[in-house]
Amino acid sequence: MTHAIHHPLRIVLAVALLFAFVAGGCEKEEPAPAPVVNKTMPKEAAKAAEAAQPVAVAVAKPPPVVVYNPVGKRDPFVMFLKVRKKETRPSIGSLPPLQRYELGEFRLVGVIWSPKAARALVEDSEGKGYSVMVGTKIGQSGGVVTRITDKEVVVREEFRDYMGKKVKRDSSLKLQTVGGK
Repeated sequence: MTHAIHHPLRIVLAVALLFAFVAGGCEKEEPAPAPVVNKTMPKEAAKAAEAAQPVAVAVAKPPPVVVYNPVGKRDPFVMFLKVRKKETRPSIGSLPPLQRYELGEFRLVGVIWSPKAARALVEDSEGKGYSVMVGTKIGQSGGVVTRITDKEVVVREEFRDYMGKKVKRDSSLKLQTVGGK
């Protein structure tokens, strides 16, 4: 029973202490005395004040009205960079033999002239020969034969540069002579 009596006593004691701390912290402080101000002006200052012209009061002007004109400016809600789909190339196994190798792996072996069109004989790095004519696709970069002369085959390749622009480049396969010239 005594234990039950001590428990309510502890609660009452805790509440009384809490009230004492809260009430003790609410003490009003008296403000510091205001500094004494001398209300009389010195004679020199009074003469200077009389001589001073009245100051013009600046009138607050409303801010100027600004109208936004979006003509010629980019839309801030449109992405700055364009996302391009990555170009997919077919697997090398599904390509024709002339498009499986880089252009530099071919060498011009000979040129065949006929009444209809000129044909060139090119050889890949494995020694297999192929007959090409103007318009034939050759090389992994999508090159197309554009011109055949008696000493060279000109191939135009189209690719993207580092900025993403399409660039066309002409390359040539030159006929190797017996002396290597």
